[in-house]
This record gives sequence, C-alpha cells and structure tokens, in this order.
Amino acid sequence: MGANWPPSRFWQYWALAGMVVLTAAFWWGVEGFALLESGGTGSDIGDGVLRFSLLAPTPALVIVWLAPGWLRPRVGDSGYWQLLGTVAAIWAGAVLVTRMLIG
Repeated sequence: MGANWPPSRFWQYWALAGMVVLTAAFWWGVEGFALLESGGTGSDIGDGVLRFSLLAPTPALVIVWLAPGWLRPRVGDSGYWQLLGTVAAIWAGAVLVTRMLIG
C-alpha cells in the first residue's frame, strides 16, 4: 500500500488559511492603493499608517503564507501558525487603525 497522504492536516489548514490571507491581502492592496490615489486619508498619521500597512505587513502576510515549506521545518507546525497569526494580527491592526482614521 502507498504512503498516507497528507502525513498531517497541516497543508489542508494552510490552504484554508490561504483563502483568507490572500483574499484579505488583495482586498487591502486594492482598497489601500485606491485611498492613496484619491488623496489619502486626510491626515499625516493616517497616510503614514496606510503607507506602512501597504508596504510592510501586507507583503509580510503573503510571504509568511507562501513560505511554509521553508519555515515549517525550522519552527514546527505550531510555531508556523503562531508566526502567521502574529503577522496577521499586526496586519489587521494596521488596517483597523487606518480605517478608524479615515472615518
């Protein structure tokens, strides 16, 4: 008989997380860029947080999601999910602060 595949449910969870991560990153990339093109948020702090969220946490979120083959052997399954969760929390905080400064 062949080997059991997948050896763990990691890749199934990774694919499900990817649906959320990639959708959110794409959504914020498009909406954030549209905000910048329309004149920004109306405040220097809001513009700074908006630019920061587009330049640092959004690519980091996608990179951490794309790199489990490299990260997982180094930090383990739970370490990978903690890292992805930490980056997602930083990203969500930057998006939330930006949205609050707009409104």
